[in-house]
Amino acid sequence: MFDSCVLGVDPGVANAGLAVVARRERSVSLVWTGTFRSPADRDEAGRLRGLADAVASAIAEHRPDAVAIERVAWNRNQVSALRVARAIGAILVAADRAGLPVQEYGPNEVKIAVTGIGNADKRQVRDALARIHRLRGVPAQPDAADAVAIALTHLMGSRMLAAARAGLS
Repeated sequence: MFDSCVLGVDPGVANAGLAVVARRERSVSLVWTGTFRSPADRDEAGRLRGLADAVASAIAEHRPDAVAIERVAWNRNQVSALRVARAIGAILVAADRAGLPVQEYGPNEVKIAVTGIGNADKRQVRDALARIHRLRGVPAQPDAADAVAIALTHLMGSRMLAAARAGLS
C-alpha cells in the first residue's frame, strides 16, 4: 500500500517548514502548513528540542503515514549544512518516536517531481504546486511552501513505488 498522508519538512534550526499533504482517491490536498521559528537567543540544543517538539506535535495532530524531509546539501556552506544536519537528526528522532518511516529527497529531486525542471527557483516551485498540482492554500512563506513540495514528492514517489511493486508480484 502507498502512503496517503505525509508530513513534509524543510529542515532548519532557525526556521523549518512543515506541511501535511494527503491523497484521497485521485486528488491531492494540502491539509496544513506551518513554520517552526526558533528564537536566535536560544542555545542550539534548545532550538533542536523545539524543532523535535514541533514535528511531534504535527505528527500527533495530523497522523501522517510517513515523514519526508529535504536532504542536506553539503556542497554549500559547511557550517550551515552541519546545522541543518543536526535539525534533520531532531526530525528523525521525532518521527522514530512516532513509529513513522522517513524518506529524504534531494533539492533537485523535489524540483523535478514538482515542476519537471531540476533548476527551478522557489517561485516556479510554488506556482507549480498551485497551477499544475492544483493545491489550494499554498503558503507564500518559502520554508512552508518547500515543505509542501517535499511532501508532494513523497506522495508521488510512494504511489509509483507501490505500482512497481504490484507489477512485480
